[in-house]
Parts: sequence; C-alpha cells; structure tokens
Amino acid sequence: VVGGVLAMVLFSGNFACARHGLENGLSVADLILIRYGVSGPLCLLVLLRIGFGDATPGRSLVLTLLGGVPYFLLTAGALAFTSATHGSILNPGGTMVFAPLLAWLVLGDRPGAGVLAGVAILVAGLLMIGGKGLSGGGGGGRAWIGDLLLLWSGFDWALFGVLMRRWGLSGLRTACVMGACSIFWLPVHLLVFGLGGIPDAPGAAAIQAGYQGLVAGWLAIILYSRAVAALGPSRGALLPPLVPALGVFWAWLLLGERVSALQIAGMATVVAGMLVGALWRPGGDGGRRGVRPPPRAPR
Repeated sequence: VVGGVLAMVLFSGNFACARHGLENGLSVADLILIRYGVSGPLCLLVLLRIGFGDATPGRSLVLTLLGGVPYFLLTAGALAFTSATHGSILNPGGTMVFAPLLAWLVLGDRPGAGVLAGVAILVAGLLMIGGKGLSGGGGGGRAWIGDLLLLWSGFDWALFGVLMRRWGLSGLRTACVMGACSIFWLPVHLLVFGLGGIPDAPGAAAIQAGYQGLVAGWLAIILYSRAVAALGPSRGALLPPLVPALGVFWAWLLLGERVSALQIAGMATVVAGMLVGALWRPGGDGGRRGVRPPPRAPR
C-alpha cells in the first residue's frame, strides 16, 4: 500500500514538473531527450535481468508507440498550450473513460453496472476539478489544442492497458520494454534536434533528469508494479485515479495555479467514483471487471 501510494504521488507530479521545464528554457523536444536519455538505459538494465518474456518485437513496437516517446510527446506538447491542472485531469481522466469501452470492444469484457456508475462519477468529479478552466482557461484561446492532445494521450494509454492485458504481459516488463525500446529514438533525436536548449538551462535540465528520468520514468513504475503484484489487480486498481487530485495539488503548490473549493469537492468525488468502480459487485455484474489503467509514466 505504501509503495503504491508513493508511486501515485510521484506520477502526479509529472505534469507540474514538465510545465516547470517548459517555463524555464526547455522545449518539448528537450524534455523527451532528457526523460528517455535517463530512464531508457535504466529500463534496459532491468529488462536484461527479467527478459522479454511474451513481449515479441511486434508487440514491443506497438506498446512503445502507445506508451513511449509518442505518448510523452502528446502529454508534454499539450502543456505548451494548456496548464498543468488540465494535464493532471484530462490525461488520466481520458484513460479512465476510454479503458472500459476499449475493453468491451477489444476483449469482449462488457463493463458491469459498477464500472459504468464509477466512470459516471469520475467524469462528474473531473469536471468539477476542471471548473471554468476546462472551457477556456490555462492557456488562452489555444487551450483547447492542449486539451485535445491530452485526451488523445489518455486514449493511447487506455489502449496500451487493454493490449497489455490481452497479451498477458506484466506491468514491470511492459514498462521496461517501452523504456528500453525508446532508446532507439535518441540518436535520431540528436541528429535532428541536437541538444536544444539543455546547455543554456542546466538547472532546469537537471530537475527534469532527476524527476522525469529517474523518479517518474523509472522508480515510480517499479514501485507501482510491485504494489500491484502484492495487492492484486482489484485493490491495485484503487490507486491510479488518485493522480488527478494529486496533480492539481502539485500544480497549486509548485506553480501557483489556483485551487477552488469546487475543485476540492471534485477531488473527493473522484475518489468516490474510484471506490464505486472497483468495489461495487452486485449480483448482476457477474464479477466482471473493466480493464484497469496501467502505471502512468508521463507521463
């Protein structure tokens, strides 16, 4: 439990950290280079120890496209248009909404009444957290571009989780496959973009390397994977929806983004929706479960 909650705290700070880098001399391309330049070799070391298992080259490529460099490009790129508050809401919120639908379409795992009720409550809570900002704040007239990119990234992560379940892959192995395969992007990146603004903003780059690369991109993934292995998937599924509420907290604490009473109520509503979706098992549900979101590594 302690490891899983700590992983969610670490994941939730990713959006505020990325926004900080963008406001202090780094570009989206710089954030990608830093994240995978640090986490990629670390994931490769773990993968060499545990092996690829059932992660064939084709599956590894698909999962990397959904959860590796392209995924982080969507989330970090969105923050160039919108706020960290939006990111912490719409990215995991999109995953929570799309995951049951994709599980039904891809796996034939029809969501039960508990899952549907939980999703409805989650959507209400996310709208409360977003407040007026979701209709136009946090980035001026172009905020809607960032919001669409965040929803797209949430869809990608939901599909990533569905495929991981379909192929029977563990969270730790899948995360390490993504990080290790993302290393192949680094030489292409250096050839096209070079070091970008990293030499001119060494302090901001060091913060990103420590948090994006080591903490969120590696340590948090391992903590969450071990927590799910110890708790089981049902109790482990209680953890990821904590990210939106915690993400808004970090945006307030570190970036000075305002948090209203309605947003605080929305955080409580998100937790309620999370509990309903995971614990409500009436007789008509038949014990069916929707796909649970995999560990968030903007992540």
